[in-house]
Amino acid sequence: MVEFARKYFRQWGGSKSEKSKKDQGGRDPAEMTKFSKNPIQESLIEFTEPNMNRVASETFLAIMKFMGDHPLRGQSEHFVLCTFLKLIGEHELMRDEAYCQVLKQITANTSPKPDSCQRGWRLLYILTAYCPCSDVLRPFLLKFLQDACTSSGSHFQGIAKACEQNLMKTLQCGGRSVSPSSMELKAIVAGRSSKRQLFLFPGGIERHLKIKTCTVALDVIEELCYELALQRLEAMNEYTIFIVTNRGQNVRPLNKREYILDVSTEAEMIDSSYSFWFRRVIWAQALKFDNELSVTVHYNQVLPDYLKGLLTVFPPDKVSEQQFHQIAKLAALQHRAKDAVSAPTIHELVEYIPAQVFSRQGPQQWMHLLTQHTHAIRSLSPHQARSQFLGLVCAFPMFGSSFFYILSSNNSTISTPCILAVNQNGLHFLHRDTHEVLVKFPLKLVQSAYTQRPGAGKSYPYVDILLGDVSNHRTTQLQLEQGLELCRVVAMHVENLLLRQEKRLTLPPSEITLL
Repeated sequence: MVEFARKYFRQWGGSKSEKSKKDQGGRDPAEMTKFSKNPIQESLIEFTEPNMNRVASETFLAIMKFMGDHPLRGQSEHFVLCTFLKLIGEHELMRDEAYCQVLKQITANTSPKPDSCQRGWRLLYILTAYCPCSDVLRPFLLKFLQDACTSSGSHFQGIAKACEQNLMKTLQCGGRSVSPSSMELKAIVAGRSSKRQLFLFPGGIERHLKIKTCTVALDVIEELCYELALQRLEAMNEYTIFIVTNRGQNVRPLNKREYILDVSTEAEMIDSSYSFWFRRVIWAQALKFDNELSVTVHYNQVLPDYLKGLLTVFPPDKVSEQQFHQIAKLAALQHRAKDAVSAPTIHELVEYIPAQVFSRQGPQQWMHLLTQHTHAIRSLSPHQARSQFLGLVCAFPMFGSSFFYILSSNNSTISTPCILAVNQNGLHFLHRDTHEVLVKFPLKLVQSAYTQRPGAGKSYPYVDILLGDVSNHRTTQLQLEQGLELCRVVAMHVENLLLRQEKRLTLPPSEITLL
């Protein structure tokens, strides 16, 4: 720690002096890192901006209050912590100063308060989750934490390691942005570093995961993909976590670097019954049928879109005999997927067939077809029935799409209201009733997509999609409920397209043909 002070303060002092201004009085730099019983009046680091001393003094006072070394005077520890984080957030120069101040208070701590040092470490645990340090401070801060991890007889080896892990994640992902809730703070102060959070697979399958202070969406995706026997990065990139509020009306995909506790803290303020969903967005990788949970999850996600008739086009004039048989087989597979052995009733039959095609022939004709296929697949297990269902519908034109209901558009070629299907082949605008493709834009034409606030008298936001190449492009404006979800889904597909193109460019010619 002494060596840290000598090196760091000398480097930060710059050209003004070889010593910091705190060292001009002849004090040893090591003294600046020892526990202080009184609030400081000047910053530990030399700054050129005159108001930094005031901010540094307020920051140090917040640290002392949190550690119990200064009276709270009616303030809660949550208020003190939020003040501390706010000061650092508003003044980026204070990040390194805050680290130095906390380290000062947990080094050679002589406080009469028995838990002062422990609370100081808890504060450092929070700080490392919220604020990255400078490149100058980083090696010294990491060395301090690593020494604390290996120090024999230390009571803080565990939390020092946790601080190091927080810091590395913060340097990678930018740090938490939402102040911890009072409940999270109480848990941290009590030494609990994680909470159980519910995540929902398609079909309502529940998974509870341990979420730590610095857990981001990518960490959750990797853990849930592992349960689906998906370990390749290319496969994991096709999934995302959605935050769902307002009883499913507001659905937003998370950026992979978003902190789960930031998202949940904000969601709780809006809707205490929020939920996290795990969904597949991109379907470029081939389906695998060896993992039963994976098959069930994909089946549950695809089935609702199939039953709405979104995955294929049913001609308005006539449905072929072959199509009737295929739909009947898919109905029989759905019935068997429920582990049912006997033939379905007419009431059940309605639930298995898209409404657009069910009315094309009478119930008794459907029952006759379904009975044939029910006998043929009786030997299948529910898992095999789901696998066969997926194997058939994956050949449908709009399989692997995310669907959005478009209310209006400024593009005259798009007849609204209509349905937008977004998949790896592009943006497909479908007829609202027949689901025929009206207009298609390949992904390579998508330059950007961003939301706009609703205009006067409008209840839904707009999404502006820039289509075309650099020299010739136009903005297509779409009005829909799930604007943020559409933008993120489009972004994921474009990112995946660029990654595939980059991979093709970097592979040797002999391997390109295998993609």
